[in-house]
Amino acid sequence: MQGFAHKQLYKQTLRTRRKWIFSIALPIIIQNMVQHFQVLIDRAFLGNLDSRYLAAIGNVIIPYNAVSIFLMFAAMGITILVAQHVGAGRLDAAREVSESSFVYSSIFSALTWLLWFTSADAIFGLLGTSGPIKQDAVTYVRILSVSLIFFGAEITAASTLQGVGHTRPIMFVGMLKNVLNILFDWLLIFGNLGFPEMGLEGAALATLIANAAGSVTLTIFVLRTKRLPFRYRLEEILRPSWIRYKRGLALGLPSGVESLLWFVGQLVLLRMLNGVNPMAVGVLSLVQSVQLLGHFIYQGFARATTTVVGQLWGREDWDEALRGGFQCLRLSILVSIIWAGIMASFPGPLARIFTDDPYVLEQARTIIRMAALFINFQAVNVVVGNAVRGTGDTRWMLFSQIFGTVFVLLVSYVLIVQQGFGLVGMYVTMILDEFIRGMVNLLRFILGRNPFTQGVSGFIGRLKIALGSPEPRGPGSGAAVSAATGTVSDRDGSGTVLGVGEDMSPEAADGAESEE
Repeated sequence: MQGFAHKQLYKQTLRTRRKWIFSIALPIIIQNMVQHFQVLIDRAFLGNLDSRYLAAIGNVIIPYNAVSIFLMFAAMGITILVAQHVGAGRLDAAREVSESSFVYSSIFSALTWLLWFTSADAIFGLLGTSGPIKQDAVTYVRILSVSLIFFGAEITAASTLQGVGHTRPIMFVGMLKNVLNILFDWLLIFGNLGFPEMGLEGAALATLIANAAGSVTLTIFVLRTKRLPFRYRLEEILRPSWIRYKRGLALGLPSGVESLLWFVGQLVLLRMLNGVNPMAVGVLSLVQSVQLLGHFIYQGFARATTTVVGQLWGREDWDEALRGGFQCLRLSILVSIIWAGIMASFPGPLARIFTDDPYVLEQARTIIRMAALFINFQAVNVVVGNAVRGTGDTRWMLFSQIFGTVFVLLVSYVLIVQQGFGLVGMYVTMILDEFIRGMVNLLRFILGRNPFTQGVSGFIGRLKIALGSPEPRGPGSGAAVSAATGTVSDRDGSGTVLGVGEDMSPEAADGAESEE
């Protein structure tokens, strides 16, 4: 009878945790798709006006996104600290982390705007852009980058919401941006309803208006909402603590550098492909467009993993953090397998959505099938990586990306340049990279420590905890999942937040149990 009751309790816990994960992940998934749709609308409008504008936007997107994503990843420290403090019940500490970030994040994002405004010409020159396309790119980015002035406050607001686990406002603001962008694109690119016909400049101004409106809306919502577990103090926001912000920055900067390394790797790979076959880049762009749906979905689960693991880690419930991370991983793998099956089964029809060129279609069929295998390994690596970040160890993931970038570039050089395998060689390399790093990062998360320096003893026991049901506990002890919030509460009220990069090894957990 007791076994049956325990099994029912486990099922209820599983359902509650799943509901919690989906409440965080689904809004992020929708927001990712909406954001991508915003880019596609700009391309469609401008491509119909002048195909040269597509080249200009293509030159802007990679470096501009690299800077923007660096700022977003650098703010991940806010998400981690807020999640851990909320999980530990230290709501004042969570509020103070967020309050200290609004001004400093805004200063850093404003500096990136200044960089683009003063150095856009030199940046595109270094990337090899020239002539009218370069001038169009400079014009576009100088207008668009003004929205970076508001971006720092937005990423602080979004990081706080994600740390708390309330992500729906991020989704709604993404939808608002998309609606405004389409409206002002139509008005300003083509000069409808009496507005001036501005072409490329109109597209940049439309995106600026949409992004700025979204940033201001989300920031005001976060400052005034009663849905957060704390209320902001205006005087503390205007008089931020550098010491508090520095701790979040120390956590976030490795993730920011990690994102830049990834972009550098992608740029070098593109250069290699262009040297072998310029058409390969077009095929790669098509294949990546096919990959995106699966990518958007498991990225949503990955970001939910940071919140789930972070809050449970803050409560010092190591086993539940492990189970929560693995449940996010199972959901992500399920999505990637389904989408991979579709990609592998219908590569031709998927490719024909984007082109009817016979050469591109023939090349794309093979690469789409390789990409179907790739996304499964990437889903594991991305989700487990965010689980490790949720524990507060962002430096581990930076070292992982350093290895990945070096590995991919060296092996790709051999396969793409020396052996002439082109895209096939690139995807073989990326599959190996995601598989190796995914397995190593999985070991790191399961063990709660560095497997290279501290060994892998206890792995089977920790894996059983991750995959199996929790052991029955006596009345009044242990941790319980709250049906109302999906969070885990410690009945004895204990819980402290771990320091930056602190490990929780099985030995430490065993020691804690023996002390009890």
